[in-house]
Amino acid sequence: MNDHELIINRLYKLLNDRDMSINRLSKRSGVKQSTISSLIQRPTGVPKADTLRLLCEGLGISVKEFFDFPPYNQRTDDTSVKEEESKWEKLGNALTPDEKERVRKILNGEI
Repeated sequence: MNDHELIINRLYKLLNDRDMSINRLSKRSGVKQSTISSLIQRPTGVPKADTLRLLCEGLGISVKEFFDFPPYNQRTDDTSVKEEESKWEKLGNALTPDEKERVRKILNGEI
């Protein structure tokens, strides 16, 4: 499945989950209905970032939430982003406050 199909399928799923029509999404997002229809009908159409952001606002979600499905939330080694974040969260919880402060300084270039 190509990016266009993945994005359009995701859009339809989100619309269906919210019992929302394309017309209603258009009104809520400020994206013309003809633009949304063109995006759907064009076999290689992938929305520009600003259009996708507006559509997500109309759906009441973030762009990150929009792309939170395979293959977009997976790495090439088949590790999902959530699994990776969970590892970091566990590591962070295992650190002492002093260790957390040292890591923060390292990440901010203070050390």
